[in-house]
Amino acid sequence: MQKHMNASTHQQHSLLIIDDHPVYREALGEVLQKEFSPFGIEVQTASNASEGMDLVDASTTKWIVLLDVLMPGLNGMAGIKVFKNKANVARVISISGLDAQAWEPKAIAAGATLFISKNNTSANIFKRIQSLFDEEQWVQATAGQMESSEFRLTQRQLEVLTLISLGHPNKIIADLLEIKEQTVKIHINQIFKELRVFNRTQAVLKAQKHQLLSSDN
Repeated sequence: MQKHMNASTHQQHSLLIIDDHPVYREALGEVLQKEFSPFGIEVQTASNASEGMDLVDASTTKWIVLLDVLMPGLNGMAGIKVFKNKANVARVISISGLDAQAWEPKAIAAGATLFISKNNTSANIFKRIQSLFDEEQWVQATAGQMESSEFRLTQRQLEVLTLISLGHPNKIIADLLEIKEQTVKIHINQIFKELRVFNRTQAVLKAQKHQLLSSDN
């Protein structure tokens, strides 16, 4: 189902691009600002993690942070964890020109919602980030229906959870979602942690109770 962002819903949301390469940073920032502007989403850029943290800490807006994996100073998995722990950071996206097969599982394990390859076009990068703002809207809209609003499952984790409920093993889930089996395992561990359960059956039962599965909505 196609989702559409509502400008009024996202007035308090911003996107922060942190990348030490000035040409790439400025070019991507310009494109994404143009794309997100109609939705009231401001796009900011920073040349390093320290500068990015100053921007985040100085504002009350809710941020989605697009963080380059390799930069001078704080970067990589440590950088993801630092931004992920900030109260006004909704999501951290890892972006890199490095091999996605090797780095995506590491980034997700560190807390990134997505790993985006710099080999993508700016249009594809926009679409992937747009889906997170749509998801953030969904989380806010449905939080009141849940026993607790602390369930912060990503769209991908909800997809994995739905496939678990259908009885699919990890390998089949990986094939269906076109991701590595190791990445599926990481998503499942995150699902267990967020739902505070210890196995697949408990996860499915809790997901059904709180209407987290796509078939429940």
